[in-house]
Amino acid sequence: MKYNQNDNELLYLIVQKDEDAKTQLYAKYQKILANLANKAYLLCKNMNGVAYDDFYQEACYGFERAIITFDEYQNILFYTYMLACVKNQLSLYKRQILRKKDFPLNYAFSLNEEAEPGICYEDILRSHALTPYEVCEKNEQEEEVRKFQNSLPLIDACIFELRYNGFSYKEIASLLDIPVNQVTRVLCRIRKKCCLSFS
Repeated sequence: MKYNQNDNELLYLIVQKDEDAKTQLYAKYQKILANLANKAYLLCKNMNGVAYDDFYQEACYGFERAIITFDEYQNILFYTYMLACVKNQLSLYKRQILRKKDFPLNYAFSLNEEAEPGICYEDILRSHALTPYEVCEKNEQEEEVRKFQNSLPLIDACIFELRYNGFSYKEIASLLDIPVNQVTRVLCRIRKKCCLSFS
């Protein structure tokens, strides 16, 4: 779809309460909002109660804030400003979801959920695949990992969680909006602390 007016013209019309202009501006950036929301959602999709629609709504809040606060006289493109606002809004939402106090709720799961296609957790428990001793040992190991994670500063805990779940350094940096070298430094520091804690 082609747009006859540039962003500044549309923003001017929006200030004049032109709803068509706002609809047109949203339509113009809808794919970008959806892409940013999806990237943020991938970070938290395994947590309970997390839905892509929530992330898209947060992206729209950021977009709305960009429309309201944009100042064309600051010599910056609306596109650049809008990206910063949306990423910031999504970042705040991710931090809210990843707060340490919510970890038990975020990672609780139903026994009816599928562990593998066609096999739910309840089936696994009933199959006696693990002895009670093995179940206890596994739970103790996971508890130790969670305790270690909870001892870390918030950003380190988030990086640890993502790496523990198989995200690459680059993906972690992108999802948390931090440089890759910061991810590398934090993970090196965590490895040293981990060696000391479990030795």
